[in-house]
Amino acid sequence: MLSGADGFVGIETYGKAKLEWLETFLELPFGIPSHDTFGRVFGLLDPMALENSFLSWINSITEKLELNLIHVDGKTSKGSYDREGKLKALHSVSAWSSDHSLVLAQKKVDSKSNEITAVPVILKLLNLKGAVVTLDAMGTQIEIAQQIKQAEGDYVKALKGNQGKLSQQVEDWFKQAQAMNWQGIDYSYHQTIESGHHRIETRQVWAVSVSQLPPLHRQGQWLGLTTVVMVRTQRQLWNKTTTEVRFYISTLEAEAQRHNQVIRCHWSIENSLHWVLDVTFNEDASRIRTGYTAQNLGLLRRLSINLLKREPSRQSLKMKRYQAGMDNDFVIKILAASAPESAPMPTTVIPK
Repeated sequence: MLSGADGFVGIETYGKAKLEWLETFLELPFGIPSHDTFGRVFGLLDPMALENSFLSWINSITEKLELNLIHVDGKTSKGSYDREGKLKALHSVSAWSSDHSLVLAQKKVDSKSNEITAVPVILKLLNLKGAVVTLDAMGTQIEIAQQIKQAEGDYVKALKGNQGKLSQQVEDWFKQAQAMNWQGIDYSYHQTIESGHHRIETRQVWAVSVSQLPPLHRQGQWLGLTTVVMVRTQRQLWNKTTTEVRFYISTLEAEAQRHNQVIRCHWSIENSLHWVLDVTFNEDASRIRTGYTAQNLGLLRRLSINLLKREPSRQSLKMKRYQAGMDNDFVIKILAASAPESAPMPTTVIPK
């Protein structure tokens, strides 16, 4: 998968092409298995066992790192459905560190449930102490807020219709504050203007302590709630201008610049993980779905992204995969960049 194989036929093809090299560190008395065998194995492999191995490895890395920001979001593997077998497409929730470009954990969402049930499970797997956890509106739940604060973390959560009364209260208050030109209100304001890709983007952020507002709906149940935030984003293209306004609740102090940085970093899970999975690893196009195959390969894609991003050269992930397909030494370099210090990568000799 590091070398560009996106499915079992690709894995078999890679194995046969690299057989002599693979035999320098693997016992392969019967050669490379067929793509059908790979499919059966990954369909039967317990995804919990694979996830536990992934977590053990990632924890060996993150215990030496400071995780300041943890972003949690869900993604659907659109091609993993089976209409005839009445199988829904696989939906999973990932935790992402924008500080270090690492997938921290992944959990499948039960086909009869939604992200609300998967988020608490994935949060239990992580050390949240001192970290800021960001979630979209689906994760804006009182129980999840309590879980994060009890684990000594902070949160910044998007407000939308699933928290109807609270969302409407916050939106109405900001509208009234703007109409009054913020007179008599203590608030923090930050603005950025950026240009690129043939567009100009202006972001305005207002952060206000909840003490400035009337009592909010169920305010006492939102453990640690300190601040409400409004973000207005205006994107000016050559032929049109769009404006979007979003609202958030937060346990951080009412500093607009800090909230702007945290909220912007949340979108890195879309740009640096979900987009890469679909464009570089063709996840949405994959029709692999038998047994546990979609879930297991989904985790291996995320593992591959971690490995490729930790390799220090400044090539794109696409070029790293391309080079890994041709250069065996580069594959070893990728693996060695994330090997535990107690388990150095073996030196291999490539047969002539």
